[in-house]
Amino acid sequence: MLINKKNLIVLSIAAGLGFSGAAMSATNAQVTVTGNIAAATCDLSVTNTNIDLGTFISSDIQTVGTIAGSTHNFDMSLSNCSQEFDGENGKFVQMYAKGTALAANTSLFNNVEKGTVGVAVTADGKEVKPNTNVQLSSIKSLVEGGSAVIPMNVALNSTVSKPASQRIEAPITFSVSYE
Repeated sequence: MLINKKNLIVLSIAAGLGFSGAAMSATNAQVTVTGNIAAATCDLSVTNTNIDLGTFISSDIQTVGTIAGSTHNFDMSLSNCSQEFDGENGKFVQMYAKGTALAANTSLFNNVEKGTVGVAVTADGKEVKPNTNVQLSSIKSLVEGGSAVIPMNVALNSTVSKPASQRIEAPITFSVSYE
């Protein structure tokens, strides 16, 4: 009986060590869970989900603001809208833009640390800031199942007159909602 207990203890220790190695193979896991509750919304699409605003020579940039030649216009299409919208009583279709703000100017998008150049975004001619809503006043009405188009613009924007070499990366997730 004593031998069986020793074997049992040895097997238990060996099994425990084997399981602890498997359990320790991933010490951390991060999951970001998001969601929205809205009275109504639409499906969104764009023709190009990767927009390259180009490469610019830092010594050619002499002023703070929009970098010449970096603007890009595109359309965001709304479709399959979930309910009718009449735009009455001061109501608007709202666009939300989720993304990382540039530390040097929180009105611009850029998720690269220590950057001085970010992406300026407009929707419907209005400035879109990271993690905020903007009213889309050009959309006066929608029918259930209907569609609309939002004119969009993106451009590189420098916060300093001579930016250092850097990478600009701005993943932005857009959503729309209305009552």
